[in-house]
Amino acid sequence: MLLRVNDIVELSGTGFAFPSQTNYISKDSGLDLERSRAAEAEVQLWRSKGLLPFPELSTEQRDRLRDTLDFPPEGSPNFPPVSGQENNSDEN
Repeated sequence: MLLRVNDIVELSGTGFAFPSQTNYISKDSGLDLERSRAAEAEVQLWRSKGLLPFPELSTEQRDRLRDTLDFPPEGSPNFPPVSGQENNSDEN
């Protein structure tokens, strides 16, 4: 049956679509030389101060950063419910 369908499609002057992939290749203008040099200088400064790649933070720095990241983000399945509010999804 499928071969007959294929014959009908071919006789009508058309065909079936097949998977394809298109690659677009272009050349960008590159990095801005001034910004590139500024970034390299800043990274070099970080290296000279021993701040790369993973700095050892002091207790004060850790305390200052504690709880400053919204994680898990609100709306995610693992977001903790607000105190006093229960998840009532199982009551239905």
